[in-house]
Amino acid sequence: MTSKLSVFLTVVTLSFLATAHAQMKQQDGTADLQNLAKVMTGTWNLKVNLEPTSEAPKGIQGVGEETWRSAPLGLTLTDEESFTAGPMRMTIVGLFWMDHVTGKLQALDCSNQNPHTCGLKDAVNGLTVQWDGKELIVEEPESGPDGKQMISRIVWSDIKPSSFTETGYFGPPSGPFKKGMTLLATRK
Repeated sequence: MTSKLSVFLTVVTLSFLATAHAQMKQQDGTADLQNLAKVMTGTWNLKVNLEPTSEAPKGIQGVGEETWRSAPLGLTLTDEESFTAGPMRMTIVGLFWMDHVTGKLQALDCSNQNPHTCGLKDAVNGLTVQWDGKELIVEEPESGPDGKQMISRIVWSDIKPSSFTETGYFGPPSGPFKKGMTLLATRK
Protein backbone atom coordinates (compact mmCIF):
# COMPACT_ATOMS: atom_id res chain seq x y z
CA MET A 1 0.00 0.00 0.00
CA THR A 2 2.87 2.36 0.79
CA SER A 3 4.39 1.96 -2.68
CA LYS A 4 1.01 2.77 -4.32
CA LEU A 5 0.69 5.88 -2.17
CA SER A 6 4.26 6.88 -3.04
CA VAL A 7 3.57 6.47 -6.78
CA PHE A 8 0.32 8.42 -6.44
CA LEU A 9 2.06 11.28 -4.61
CA THR A 10 4.85 11.33 -7.21
CA VAL A 11 2.33 11.54 -10.07
CA VAL A 12 0.39 14.32 -8.32
CA THR A 13 3.60 16.25 -7.63
CA LEU A 14 4.80 15.91 -11.24
CA SER A 15 1.40 17.01 -12.55
CA PHE A 16 1.45 20.02 -10.26
CA LEU A 17 4.97 20.99 -11.37
CA ALA A 18 4.08 20.60 -15.07
CA THR A 19 0.97 22.75 -14.62
CA ALA A 20 2.93 25.39 -12.70
CA HIS A 21 5.59 25.47 -15.44
CA ALA A 22 2.93 25.84 -18.17
CA GLN A 23 1.27 28.68 -16.25
CA MET A 24 4.61 30.49 -15.81
CA LYS A 25 5.30 30.11 -19.55
CA GLN A 26 1.81 31.46 -20.31
CA GLN A 27 2.32 34.44 -17.98
CA ASP A 28 5.71 35.26 -19.53
CA GLY A 29 4.18 35.25 -23.02
CA THR A 30 1.19 37.29 -21.90
CA ALA A 31 3.62 39.83 -20.42
CA ASP A 32 5.25 40.15 -23.89
CA LEU A 33 1.87 40.85 -25.48
CA GLN A 34 0.97 43.35 -22.78
CA ASN A 35 4.35 45.07 -23.15
CA LEU A 36 3.79 45.35 -26.91
CA ALA A 37 0.28 46.75 -26.28
CA LYS A 38 1.65 49.28 -23.80
CA VAL A 39 4.02 50.86 -26.34
CA MET A 40 1.82 50.63 -29.44
CA THR A 41 -1.76 51.27 -28.24
CA GLY A 42 -3.13 54.50 -29.66
CA THR A 43 -3.83 56.25 -32.95
CA TRP A 44 -0.96 57.28 -35.20
CA ASN A 45 -0.74 59.54 -38.27
CA LEU A 46 1.20 57.94 -41.10
CA LYS A 47 3.50 59.48 -43.68
CA VAL A 48 3.86 56.84 -46.41
CA ASN A 49 6.78 56.40 -48.80
CA LEU A 50 6.61 53.62 -51.40
CA GLU A 51 9.99 52.86 -52.94
CA PRO A 52 10.63 53.52 -56.64
CA THR A 53 9.56 50.79 -59.08
CA SER A 54 9.50 50.51 -62.88
CA GLU A 55 5.86 51.71 -62.78
CA ALA A 56 6.68 54.61 -60.40
CA PRO A 57 10.37 55.53 -60.89
CA LYS A 58 10.19 58.37 -58.33
CA GLY A 59 8.30 56.33 -55.75
CA ILE A 60 4.93 57.31 -54.34
CA GLN A 61 4.10 59.28 -51.21
CA GLY A 62 0.89 59.20 -49.23
CA VAL A 63 -0.75 59.54 -45.85
CA GLY A 64 -2.85 57.43 -43.56
CA GLU A 65 -3.69 56.36 -40.06
CA GLU A 66 -2.83 53.38 -37.86
CA THR A 67 -4.69 52.40 -34.69
CA TRP A 68 -3.58 49.82 -32.14
CA ARG A 69 -6.08 48.49 -29.56
CA SER A 70 -5.75 46.01 -26.74
CA ALA A 71 -8.72 43.80 -25.89
CA PRO A 72 -10.05 43.54 -22.34
CA LEU A 73 -7.71 41.51 -20.13
CA GLY A 74 -4.96 41.98 -22.75
CA LEU A 75 -5.74 38.71 -24.55
CA THR A 76 -5.42 40.19 -28.05
CA LEU A 77 -3.97 43.26 -29.72
CA THR A 78 -5.25 44.64 -33.04
CA ASP A 79 -3.49 46.87 -35.55
CA GLU A 80 -5.68 48.64 -38.11
CA GLU A 81 -3.94 50.55 -40.90
CA SER A 82 -5.42 52.54 -43.73
CA PHE A 83 -3.48 54.68 -46.16
CA THR A 84 -3.58 56.14 -49.63
CA ALA A 85 -0.49 56.48 -51.81
CA GLY A 86 -1.09 57.55 -55.39
CA PRO A 87 -3.83 55.31 -56.79
CA MET A 88 -3.33 52.68 -54.05
CA ARG A 89 -5.80 52.48 -51.18
CA MET A 90 -4.48 50.02 -48.62
CA THR A 91 -6.33 48.60 -45.63
CA ILE A 92 -4.63 46.16 -43.29
CA VAL A 93 -5.90 44.56 -40.10
CA GLY A 94 -3.54 42.59 -37.88
CA LEU A 95 -4.50 40.51 -34.87
CA PHE A 96 -1.86 39.50 -32.32
CA TRP A 97 -2.33 36.96 -29.53
CA MET A 98 -0.29 34.74 -27.26
CA ASP A 99 -0.32 31.05 -28.16
CA HIS A 100 -0.38 29.51 -24.71
CA VAL A 101 0.68 26.11 -26.04
CA THR A 102 3.92 27.32 -27.65
CA GLY A 103 4.39 30.40 -25.48
CA LYS A 104 4.96 32.50 -28.62
CA LEU A 105 3.26 35.53 -30.09
CA GLN A 106 1.10 34.74 -33.11
CA ALA A 107 -0.49 37.03 -35.67
CA LEU A 108 -3.13 37.04 -38.37
CA ASP A 109 -2.80 39.56 -41.18
CA CYS A 110 -5.64 40.69 -43.48
CA SER A 111 -5.14 43.05 -46.41
CA ASN A 112 -7.34 44.32 -49.22
CA GLN A 113 -4.31 44.15 -51.56
CA ASN A 114 -3.58 40.43 -51.13
CA PRO A 115 -6.33 37.81 -51.38
CA HIS A 116 -4.03 35.18 -49.82
CA THR A 117 -3.82 36.87 -46.43
CA CYS A 118 -6.22 36.38 -43.55
CA GLY A 119 -5.99 32.58 -43.43
CA LEU A 120 -5.96 31.07 -39.95
CA LYS A 121 -3.84 28.11 -41.13
CA ASP A 122 -1.17 30.48 -42.46
CA ALA A 123 -1.35 32.56 -39.28
CA VAL A 124 -0.62 29.58 -37.07
CA ASN A 125 1.82 27.74 -39.34
CA GLY A 126 3.33 30.39 -41.59
CA LEU A 127 3.57 33.76 -39.88
CA THR A 128 6.39 34.39 -37.46
CA VAL A 129 6.32 37.15 -34.88
CA GLN A 130 9.32 38.43 -32.97
CA TRP A 131 9.10 41.06 -30.24
CA ASP A 132 12.20 41.86 -28.19
CA GLY A 133 10.77 44.85 -26.33
CA LYS A 134 12.23 47.33 -28.83
CA GLU A 135 11.39 46.02 -32.29
CA LEU A 136 8.47 44.04 -33.71
CA ILE A 137 9.02 41.84 -36.78
CA VAL A 138 6.27 39.95 -38.61
CA GLU A 139 7.21 37.65 -41.49
CA GLU A 140 4.62 36.07 -43.76
CA PRO A 141 5.07 33.69 -46.68
CA GLU A 142 3.40 34.93 -49.88
CA SER A 143 3.41 34.13 -53.56
CA GLY A 144 5.45 36.53 -55.66
CA PRO A 145 4.28 37.92 -59.01
CA ASP A 146 5.80 34.90 -60.75
CA GLY A 147 4.14 32.44 -58.34
CA LYS A 148 7.38 31.65 -56.48
CA GLN A 149 7.48 31.58 -52.69
CA MET A 150 8.40 34.96 -51.21
CA ILE A 151 8.51 36.42 -47.70
CA SER A 152 6.90 39.69 -46.64
CA ARG A 153 8.72 41.19 -43.65
CA ILE A 154 7.26 44.14 -41.73
CA VAL A 155 9.46 45.77 -39.08
CA TRP A 156 8.25 48.28 -36.49
CA SER A 157 11.38 49.97 -35.14
CA ASP A 158 12.63 53.10 -33.41
CA ILE A 159 9.52 52.89 -31.22
CA LYS A 160 9.16 55.92 -28.97
CA PRO A 161 6.17 57.31 -27.02
CA SER A 162 5.42 59.76 -29.85
CA SER A 163 6.65 57.98 -33.00
CA PHE A 164 7.83 54.80 -34.71
CA THR A 165 9.00 53.62 -38.13
CA GLU A 166 7.31 50.76 -39.98
CA THR A 167 9.27 49.30 -42.88
CA GLY A 168 8.09 46.68 -45.36
CA TYR A 169 10.46 44.32 -47.15
CA PHE A 170 9.88 41.57 -49.72
CA GLY A 171 12.18 38.80 -50.90
CA PRO A 172 12.81 35.10 -51.35
CA PRO A 173 12.92 32.96 -48.17
CA SER A 174 16.73 32.94 -48.15
CA GLY A 175 16.94 36.68 -48.96
CA PRO A 176 18.02 39.20 -49.90
CA PHE A 177 15.07 41.39 -48.94
CA LYS A 178 14.22 44.56 -50.83
CA LYS A 179 12.62 47.52 -49.09
CA GLY A 180 9.21 48.34 -50.55
CA MET A 181 7.78 50.93 -48.17
CA THR A 182 8.45 53.06 -45.15
CA LEU A 183 5.75 54.44 -42.89
CA LEU A 184 6.69 57.17 -40.44
CA ALA A 185 4.17 57.29 -37.61
CA THR A 186 3.51 60.09 -35.15
CA ARG A 187 1.05 59.81 -32.27
CA LYS A 188 -2.21 61.69 -32.75
